[in-house]
Amino acid sequence: MPAEEIFKNLQASFPGLARSGAQVKEYPAWDVPAGSLRAVCDRLRAKFSFDYLDMVTAVDWPASAVPGTTPPPHPSAGRDIFELVYVVSALSTGVRLCLRCEVPRASPSIHSLYGIYMAADWQEREIYDLFGIHFEGHPNLKKILTPETQQGHPLRKDYAHVPDCYD
Repeated sequence: MPAEEIFKNLQASFPGLARSGAQVKEYPAWDVPAGSLRAVCDRLRAKFSFDYLDMVTAVDWPASAVPGTTPPPHPSAGRDIFELVYVVSALSTGVRLCLRCEVPRASPSIHSLYGIYMAADWQEREIYDLFGIHFEGHPNLKKILTPETQQGHPLRKDYAHVPDCYD
């Protein structure tokens, strides 16, 4: 089934689902409300055979520019959010989708996709470690790349490195 038909089918059940203004490669990109992400992915897997999570990543869009940087021309720039980007695939048909969610910087939290896609395990842990976004329901949400003693989250734009024994 083409991505456009899948979109129309899902939009009937998830009215907050919208076509995204940001393009990721040649994949259809959709904006998904954070509260609906898990249900949308569950439906994509069960009904449309989207059985593979290619990747999960995050982007920090602080409300104000960080000194020494220029905010890129992007729809999310300056909105004080984290944007989560998921790419899911239906391996049987070769269709890939990009799903975008936004979570507020003040309380960055979203439901884990671990029970739907096992590949979410380490990818969500990486995002938790580097951005501080909490994945509710993740069975083993702990640091994966940085030392347990490290304070802060190094990929946040407001991160201030504190010299330690690794410097």
